[in-house]
Amino acid sequence: MVNLYLYGCGGHAKVILDILIKQGRKVTAFVDDNPPSETKTIHNVPIYQTLDILHTITLDNQWIVAIGNNMIRQRIAEKLQALGYSFTTAIHPSAQIAMGVEIAPGTVIMPNVVLNTDTKIGHHVIINTGATIDHDCLVGDYCHIAPGCSLCGQVHLEPGVLLGVGSKVCPSVTIGEQTTCGAGSVIVKSLPSHCLAYGCPAKIIQTNN
Repeated sequence: MVNLYLYGCGGHAKVILDILIKQGRKVTAFVDDNPPSETKTIHNVPIYQTLDILHTITLDNQWIVAIGNNMIRQRIAEKLQALGYSFTTAIHPSAQIAMGVEIAPGTVIMPNVVLNTDTKIGHHVIINTGATIDHDCLVGDYCHIAPGCSLCGQVHLEPGVLLGVGSKVCPSVTIGEQTTCGAGSVIVKSLPSHCLAYGCPAKIIQTNN
């Protein structure tokens, strides 16, 4: 029997636990590098310190990295992958998944998400509550699309993009890797990698080399 572990025990991890329970699946444990000393369980699921348990978990078990920060999620996913572990997805039953959609392992699809035809979602992506992604979009690995975001057709998000709450992306726009768009932004034209942009229309505020 394959056991399922969540790496992380914060608020995001609790949401993923709820999704998995609604899918009829059982989470064996939360695993965290720095678990809270005052809390030993979350909704009756035990919390373990990484160093205490990781060496006991066999490679036939599966993981979801339940951490919202893109860079930390990537670091931990790469660590687990290097150790030989595999990943699963969590997809809320209320999500609307159209034909031709591809969702890679490690990704989480929150309640009331809409993924339209032939969209491709990469590894370890977060599509948060109520986000809508239209046809033929490409969402790269380790992206985080916050609650209430809307992507029009043929949008391309390169790896590690963060779209803040309620952001909107116009058709055929590309957003470069590790770029962050602030809450409520309207992205009407393509943005380069490693920058911070926000506003309506979104403008580049800062470039991170």
